[in-house]
Amino acid sequence: MMQEASIAPAGGYGAETPSPTARHWLEEAIPDTETCEIDGQAVPLSAHPSLRKYAGVRDMARALVGAQALIGRKTVGLAPLPGDASDEDRARFDAELRRLTGVPAGPEGYAIALPEGQQADARLMGWFRTAAHELGLSPGQAQGLSDRYNELAARTVREFETQRGRRQAETLNALEQLWGSEAPGNAEIARRGFQAVAGRAGLDPAETRRILDAHGDDPVLIRLFHEIGKTNQEDGFVGGIGGPAPRGQAMTPERFFAEVVFGGKGE
Repeated sequence: MMQEASIAPAGGYGAETPSPTARHWLEEAIPDTETCEIDGQAVPLSAHPSLRKYAGVRDMARALVGAQALIGRKTVGLAPLPGDASDEDRARFDAELRRLTGVPAGPEGYAIALPEGQQADARLMGWFRTAAHELGLSPGQAQGLSDRYNELAARTVREFETQRGRRQAETLNALEQLWGSEAPGNAEIARRGFQAVAGRAGLDPAETRRILDAHGDDPVLIRLFHEIGKTNQEDGFVGGIGGPAPRGQAMTPERFFAEVVFGGKGE
């Protein structure tokens, strides 16, 4: 007599197929009378999504222990503010960010080191410290910005001196073609002529120096002021190379500009 063959469950020998109506473990652990609120509606506590993600009591217990360990501790970093954050929230966020990054309490808290041999400009340094504090820069960021500014300033000065040296060489070459070996002496006469006119016009030495720095290598101006210096080497007006011209041949600056520069006749 043949015996009926037994068929093992699909999940393997001896495995139990879960019932489609099996209840979640939370529903077994928490009575339905325990409720909570989700979106304004009362639902069973066992149905809350934040609890349903745990596979069992052990997972939930581990999560609880980890959360307890974080209570009272300051987390590193700040969560980005939402677009509709209030002014109060933004102020609190800024204050906390400044605390975390070490922004000084006031502008005077920045200790800015300058390159060796460089003297601080009190006005510029005060402005820089105030700006750094308003922008919420950390001391390291403020020092880094200062270093980069000074590097740029030093590079700009070097480039200016290089360009100035090139212009002066070109100017000297042009004047040597015009005057030959007398070019250096004539350039000195031009410089003294300009200084004399500038003094009569009421310019102080600093203003005169700035103009010479900006335009003193212009061949046209050198030729112009050489003529002024040459025709006005009169005692008390322009002294130096070539000696004073006879008093009767000297021109006032007004007469020089009228006759030589503008082609008219002086008074």
